[in-house]
Amino acid sequence: MVAVSVTDRPARSIRPAAAWLAAVLLLGSISPGAQSSSTVEQLLRGRLGFSARDLRNLDKGSSVIRGLDTRVHEELANVGAVFVDALPGTILDLFRDIERFEKGPGIPQIGRFSNPPRLEDLQSLTFTLEDIEALRDCRPGDCDVKLPEAAMQRFKHDVDWSSEEASEQANDVLRQMVLDLVLAYQRDGNASFGYYDDGNRPLSIADEFRALLAATDPLPTPVPTLLAYLDSYPLGRPAGAEDFFYWTVVDFGLKLTIRVNHVALYPVVSRPASGVAYVIAIKQLYASHYFHTTLELRFLMDDDRPSTQSGTSLISITRSRSDGMTGFKGFLLRPIIRRRAREAVRKYLEHVKRQVERPGSRDS
Repeated sequence: MVAVSVTDRPARSIRPAAAWLAAVLLLGSISPGAQSSSTVEQLLRGRLGFSARDLRNLDKGSSVIRGLDTRVHEELANVGAVFVDALPGTILDLFRDIERFEKGPGIPQIGRFSNPPRLEDLQSLTFTLEDIEALRDCRPGDCDVKLPEAAMQRFKHDVDWSSEEASEQANDVLRQMVLDLVLAYQRDGNASFGYYDDGNRPLSIADEFRALLAATDPLPTPVPTLLAYLDSYPLGRPAGAEDFFYWTVVDFGLKLTIRVNHVALYPVVSRPASGVAYVIAIKQLYASHYFHTTLELRFLMDDDRPSTQSGTSLISITRSRSDGMTGFKGFLLRPIIRRRAREAVRKYLEHVKRQVERPGSRDS
């Protein structure tokens, strides 16, 4: 049985994510008494570059977003923040029910995998008709769906494209492909990723992910331990951390995109000086369009600003590598893609705030 993750190419040698991990440690020196401002304010203004106006907007209940500089044209990075009127543990409990928590505008389909994952977890997952038509003619170097060559061959041989059941057969292949991907990743980690073969050259998914880890975002402690785990999974899980997996169909205003994600929830038992209570990491395992790789880090921080009541500052940093960002076409499209990426972060933060603060949400 051919899985999306299967490849016969030799693995590349990749440098560890030392750059990001070293940069993260810089925040370990922040202490509540270092300045007159709160710990959260020191992070938002001193490390993440938000303005006094941004903090005033936070106090009014708005989310704030800014872009982060990147070293490569294919990469996008944004940081956003919003105040949520709930304690960090409450938000984490609601997030665990990912199907209820995430579904809404822009997320027409979503499902969480059982432990262990089962094919039944994917029964509602379907390709769009546009993608099914594209799959009929997919071949290495020319495919409108992001796939490895082995998966293209499977769609070619396991689907009777002349049959009235071709769409149903293609969706059956998709579900089995995604299940095989998750099972292989749970067993072998990044070594299972393989390549995307839809473009001009094979693209190593593991290389792309580890390039994100080499970024130098000014993140709060205790991220180094968590990032090392995401790189070495399934080895080295930090004490107290938990994992789950889910799939989703996302509407970015372009093509509907299937994404498969690994979530790591990391509770910080002893609050560090940075004030982080929990870290939620979302590592993309597969995307059917646009995204080579994505890493989202969400920090649930005890909000100690004098202007707020007890609650949570949710800070989200998202990095991704995407198609269509280079050359003359990329020159024209990059501003549009960056704007839409920032707007997606804003909408998500506002969605979280609504979900947590809506009446009855904490008792459901």
